[in-house]
Amino acid sequence: MKEQYDSVTDFVEDLPRDINSVAICGTSYTDTGGVARVIEQQATELAGNGFDVEINTLIGDKDPPENVTLHTIGRFETTPYKEVDKLLVPLTPSGWRFVSRMNDVDLIISHRFPFSVLSFFSARTQDETTYVFWSHPSQSSEDLFDGVAKIWAKLQHHLETAHFTVSKADYLCAVSEASQSYIASKTGRDPIYVPNSIPESRFSEVASRETIETRYDISPDDTVVLHVGRITPRKSIDKLVESFERIKNGCDGYKLVLVGKENMDEYGDTVREKASEDVILTGFVEDEILAGFYERSNVYATCSLSEGWGLPLSEANRFGTTIVAYDSIPAVRSIENTMLATDGDQTDFEAKLKDAIKESKTNNADREQTKPHDIDVS
Repeated sequence: MKEQYDSVTDFVEDLPRDINSVAICGTSYTDTGGVARVIEQQATELAGNGFDVEINTLIGDKDPPENVTLHTIGRFETTPYKEVDKLLVPLTPSGWRFVSRMNDVDLIISHRFPFSVLSFFSARTQDETTYVFWSHPSQSSEDLFDGVAKIWAKLQHHLETAHFTVSKADYLCAVSEASQSYIASKTGRDPIYVPNSIPESRFSEVASRETIETRYDISPDDTVVLHVGRITPRKSIDKLVESFERIKNGCDGYKLVLVGKENMDEYGDTVREKASEDVILTGFVEDEILAGFYERSNVYATCSLSEGWGLPLSEANRFGTTIVAYDSIPAVRSIENTMLATDGDQTDFEAKLKDAIKESKTNNADREQTKPHDIDVS
C-alpha cells in the first residue's frame, strides 16, 4: 500500500483483497456535521464507481445517496441519551446484529466510536472482512467542557485515537496531514493519507443572488462575510463575531452570515449577545441555498482552532471565495486564495480579515461605488 491516495476509490481499489461490498459507518448521518459529509462523499463516490455500498449510523435523518442503503441502529437522538447510546450499542442486540450482518461485507470503513469497536470485532470474527478506521481528530475537545461532559469528551477521544480497536485496525487512514501525524503519535502506526473531496453533484443547483438577498435581507451592495458550521464553542463563533464587529465598527453595508445548526442554547445566546443586527444566523440550510451563499459571499472566515480537515473551506474554495483562517486548519494546505493568520492570534486574524474585505471591495469597485459607508482599512 502507498502512503497517500488521491481518493477513497483509489485506496479501496489498491487493497490486496477483492472488494465488492463496502459498509461506511459513523455516529450520525444528518444534514449537519463534517464527518457526515465525508461519509456521504465516500458513499457517493464508491457507489458511482460500481461498489455495493451501505451506510451504518446511530442517527440518520436524511436520504442516502443514490444506490446506497442506510441502516440506523441507535435508539436516541438527543443529548445526553445519545451519548449513553454510544457506550451501550456494542452491548445491545442492535450492535450484535450489526456484527453478524458484516459477515456479508468485504470492507468496513469506520469513522467514529462506537463503530470502531463494532467494526474491530466484526473483522476479527469474520476472516473475509477488512476493517479500516478513518481518523479525523486533531486534538481533544475536553477543555471545552466541565464535569461529566469533560470526562466523556476525554474518554471518547481516547476511544477514537489510542484504543486498541483503532490501533489494531487492518488499515488506518487520515483525512489530513495534521490528523495523520496526530493519530500516528497515538497509535505508533503510519496512517495512510486520503484527503476529503467534494462531490460535484452536491452543488449542482445554486440559489440565485436575488434569492439569497431577498430571503435574508441582504442588500445588493453589501459586503458579505460567511461562516459555515455548527454554532459551538469548538468553532469559536463568538470570537468571529467579536472580530467582525470590531472591524465593522458600526458602519453599514456589511453582513456576517453564520450558516449552521445551534446545538447549545447557552452558547447560542452568548453569540447573539455579542452580535449586532448585521449578524445573520440562518440555522441549517439546504445545499442549494448553501451554494448560493458561497457564490454570493465576498469572504469566507473561520476562527476555528481544531478541525480534522475543514470541509467548508474546500467548498468555499470551489466557488472562488477568499478564505481567512488560522494556519492550523488542515484544509488550507491544499487550497489557494487564502489569507492565513497565526494559530490562535485573534489580532492577526482581524488584520487578515480586514485585508480580505479591502481586497474584496477593490475587486468589486463598480458594485461598491453606491455603498453609503466605508470601513477604515488604512
